[in-house]
Amino acid sequence: MIALAAIGLTGLAYLAWSAIGWFGVGMLGLLVLFVALRVELEGDRPVGTQTTPTLYADQFHAERAQNRAERAGRRAEVASFTASTGLFAYAGALLAISSFGLVFLGWGHSDPPALLYLFGSLIWDTFQKGRP
Repeated sequence: MIALAAIGLTGLAYLAWSAIGWFGVGMLGLLVLFVALRVELEGDRPVGTQTTPTLYADQFHAERAQNRAERAGRRAEVASFTASTGLFAYAGALLAISSFGLVFLGWGHSDPPALLYLFGSLIWDTFQKGRP
């Protein structure tokens, strides 16, 4: 599933480049980074506004009422849910930093397939190592 998402991200990066240029790829990278960090911070907890503090309180009371084995199972479930967010945060930061760097260096019209091949090979090498 991660490979399919990386292929989709590469396709979206190419569409953003063709529509806006490297600035669009940078904005896409920031969006991916924001979503990945938001998912990691929420940790599969309920999401509500500041006007619903009882939502958070009920969640913490329910977790406190569980026994040790249920809490460990819940932690393992949350860890598996947020395992891929590190990889996508890394990919989003890589897209944002490199594309904004290209914009500010004035290389806004350079060849995108060569750079996307470079990013794809970096992501593939990271995926092969097993650590984001």
